[in-house]
Amino acid sequence: MAIVEVDTETGAVELIRYVAVDDVGTVINPTIVDGQIQGGIAQGVAQALYEEAIYDGDGNLLTGNMTTYLVPSAAEFPRWELHRTETPSPTNPLGVKGVGETGSIAAPAAVMNAVVDALAEDGVVDIAMPATPERVWRALEEVRR
Repeated sequence: MAIVEVDTETGAVELIRYVAVDDVGTVINPTIVDGQIQGGIAQGVAQALYEEAIYDGDGNLLTGNMTTYLVPSAAEFPRWELHRTETPSPTNPLGVKGVGETGSIAAPAAVMNAVVDALAEDGVVDIAMPATPERVWRALEEVRR
């Protein structure tokens, strides 16, 4: 679950809260599991709000280095709230399940849905990823016309 705040004047999106509940089966090392989930969430949030490959008309990559390809830092993220259930997998003796992909699969959808939900009363029904300030602002301007 993601909660965002959207500045409707500038299009800026701020992630306020993110809660994840995952079932990764039997947890052997909680620190590693939490780290995998946190890393996946960060990757998914970055996909939803920041990272984008942009090409010019000739097909040249314009965002090919760290000065043009926006990668968020820890300052852009709230503290993740991580919870879990443990249902052992019946397919292996340890009862473990995969964990590395959980955050990166759920986060883009959760964040984008939160952005669109925040803008629903303004008439915005969809925004392409990443929900950059410019994209959000343009979507708002389009429905205002």
